Amino acid sequence: MTTRDRRGGLLAAVLLMAVAPAMGAPPVAEPDPPLTAQVERCFALRESRPAEAVAIAHAALAGSDVPAPDAIKLQTCLARAAALTGDALTAIDAVDRIESLLASDPQPPEFALRALSNAGAALHLAGDVPRALALYTRAFEVAEAGESDLAQVKMLNNVGNIHSEEMEDFDVAETIYARAQGIADARGLSEPILGYNRGLNHVRAGRRDAARRAFDAALPQASGTDLGVVEQRIRAELTALDSRGIAALPALARLADGQRASDPSGAAVTLMRMSTLALEAGLAAQALTHARAAAELARLGEFRIEYRDALRGEVAALRAQRLFEAAIDVQQTLRDVEVRALRSQNLGTLAGLQARLQDRHSAGELARLHEQRRIDTLEQAHARRLRSAAMAGLILLVVLMLAFAAYQRRVNRRLYRLSSVDSLSGLLNRGAATRALRAMSGAADGDRRPVVFLLDVDYFKHSNDQHGHSTGDAILVEIAARLGACCRPGDLVARWGGEEFLVACPALDLRRAGEIAERLRAVVADAPFPIEDGAVSLSVSIGFACWPDASGAGSARRDRWRDAVDLADRALYASKRGGRDAWTGLWCKPAAPDVRAVLREPEAAIADGRVQAVSSRTPIHWRAAEPAGAPAGWQARGTATDGGHESPAPVPAPAL
Repeated sequence: MTTRDRRGGLLAAVLLMAVAPAMGAPPVAEPDPPLTAQVERCFALRESRPAEAVAIAHAALAGSDVPAPDAIKLQTCLARAAALTGDALTAIDAVDRIESLLASDPQPPEFALRALSNAGAALHLAGDVPRALALYTRAFEVAEAGESDLAQVKMLNNVGNIHSEEMEDFDVAETIYARAQGIADARGLSEPILGYNRGLNHVRAGRRDAARRAFDAALPQASGTDLGVVEQRIRAELTALDSRGIAALPALARLADGQRASDPSGAAVTLMRMSTLALEAGLAAQALTHARAAAELARLGEFRIEYRDALRGEVAALRAQRLFEAAIDVQQTLRDVEVRALRSQNLGTLAGLQARLQDRHSAGELARLHEQRRIDTLEQAHARRLRSAAMAGLILLVVLMLAFAAYQRRVNRRLYRLSSVDSLSGLLNRGAATRALRAMSGAADGDRRPVVFLLDVDYFKHSNDQHGHSTGDAILVEIAARLGACCRPGDLVARWGGEEFLVACPALDLRRAGEIAERLRAVVADAPFPIEDGAVSLSVSIGFACWPDASGAGSARRDRWRDAVDLADRALYASKRGGRDAWTGLWCKPAAPDVRAVLREPEAAIADGRVQAVSSRTPIHWRAAEPAGAPAGWQARGTATDGGHESPAPVPAPAL
């Protein structure tokens, strides 16, 4: 794992550098100039060229009679530089030596504070988060004893960052941030980084109002300093929290462009805020674009926390688009990232535990053990190479078995799709829709109920006879596409049979159900369907009904979806009898009536208030009587008049 994979973010590193600068010497005798030059050179190179800093520290420590303060400085430089190169064992060993030197040769509080904060930063980078927390806590206690208010604030901020970023324990992090803020306010200290981190913790926890207050308080402090990176991040967060929603996206895009060069980690965070806003607005494709851009920035910069959050955003956007296979792939990548981080932390903790169990005065023996471990590793590798030829056949067999298992999974997915998806329209077929309706909860949430819509294309047989069945198939495909586009994520859209479609929504009130029925009607009727020799206009008749209450007579809980479909079909017939290109709805009151009685005599159920009926065209014709203004030769759908089938088209009046 690279060093930045273990970083909690750019601002965490900035803060660690702020609290752990190159350490000043305590009031002791000046060392020899060559040793002083080596210490200064090590600190100068530890961030930009850490490998060279490691070599300098080892060479200086190999000398004899190194004073304790200089030895602590060199071990501090070695710990951070080794962590930056990915050598966690060397970094942890250096931290052990720092603690041993501080115990055997106590230093002034300010010097000890800097040594402990540097050691905590090195352990944090090396992946030993629990021990880093312990050192930060010790540094805070030293700062508290020495009445160093600024150091107390910074140490508490570091501890809060670990709880928020690494452990995702947002409540504990807020408690720590609040304590740090209390100290800063009491002493009149300006700490915009603390305010930013506190607001970011509220964003992660979903506390938008608290986040806005924290960012509002931190912005004036950041504007009055040279922390331009922090100021731009705060402005981006406040813009994302703006109540205008997606209207804030252009402003966030400009902020992200400005951050790419100087603060790529901040640009990734801003892009994630854009992804979240787009997803909340139902723009899943746009949300996916922003999340992928954020992931790419974080991957190139090796910012683990930002990369993790961007991958989570990708999964959410893919699920919203029902691209489940792609979402599974990204989820697997996210899992690998988190497993690598946990593995690194565990390895670092175990290595540190092993080092602490060794006798502090047996460094030579420890070195011999490390060398023996290296020799054992080489011998084991040699043995594995000798066995590889014998295992080749077994490996090949395993590969073939895995390939066959993968092939079986693909075949099973294809069979499931064939059994669940209508081959013409691409929508769920009747069997799959029936299973989805059966699984849909019928529990009422206030005035909101599950609602099913049945749509039947008017005069579709006439269109087929006139233009051909291939044209009819193309029209059905286009209708399916229009219905799917105008429905919400989570709504059920299916081909119920022939020219009949079904839409089910999980939670609607009557007003909203009427609006959706009108939208479904308009999406078909308002735009002609292009065909080879021009265009044809078609309409749909719609009936909808809510799930009846389970306490109603003849309505068992498992059959409520079937009762809703029967009621919607009854309403659909009424729309047909009223002249087509219309919608009609039946809405059962909470004290549900006998559904069979409503189907037989809807007028009586409406009259006594057990059921409410709405329609885009009044009056509603529940019987097969001819409506006022109907064209000559009008016939009803589903009655004895036409044998139970829809008329191919209005029959022209006979000539006199």
